[in-house]
Amino acid sequence: MGLRATMRVVTVLAGMVVAGVAAGCVPSRESVNLPDSIPVDRALPADTRYVFFAPGTAEMTRNGAAAIASAVVEDARRRAKGPAPRLIVTGHTDAGGDPAAAQRLSLRRARLVAARLQAYGIAKDRITVTGIGAADPLLPAPAGQAEPANDRVEIGFESAKGAAASRLDAPPHHPI
Repeated sequence: MGLRATMRVVTVLAGMVVAGVAAGCVPSRESVNLPDSIPVDRALPADTRYVFFAPGTAEMTRNGAAAIASAVVEDARRRAKGPAPRLIVTGHTDAGGDPAAAQRLSLRRARLVAARLQAYGIAKDRITVTGIGAADPLLPAPAGQAEPANDRVEIGFESAKGAAASRLDAPPHHPI
C-alpha cells in the first residue's frame, strides 16, 4: 500500500474514532465499573488497546468497537513510519470458575477481536492470537469477587525487529 493510500485509510479511521468519541463510545471508568483509585501493581503501556467484555461472555462492551478502531489507526500510523508491526491480541478472563472454561473463553474473545481487526484490513498473518484465561489479571480481586476490568482483550504492537513495543512480558510486580 502506498503512502497516499495509507494516509487515506488513516484519515477514514481517524474520522471513525472521532465519530465514536462524539457518540460516547470512548472507554470510560463507568463502562467497566472501575474504582476511583485503581490499585494496579504494574505500569500499563500507553499504546496497548483494551477491549472489555461483559463478564462470562464473548460480548464486547459498547466501547469495544472504538478500541479496535483505535488499534487500526495506530497500526496505520506505524506502517506509515516503517515496517508493518505484528499485532498481539491476548484474551483474558476474570478469576473464578473452571480454569479450562476461562482459557476457552479468553481465546474466543481474542479470536473475535482478531476477526474485527481483519475486517478492517489487517492481514491475518500479522496478528498473533492467544488466550491466557485468568492468569494475568489487570486488577486484583478478592477470591470469589468479580472484577470486570479483567474481562478483556489487549491489543499490543510488536516491532518488525521482534521486540515487543507495547507489551509487558515480565510478570507483574507484587508489592510487599
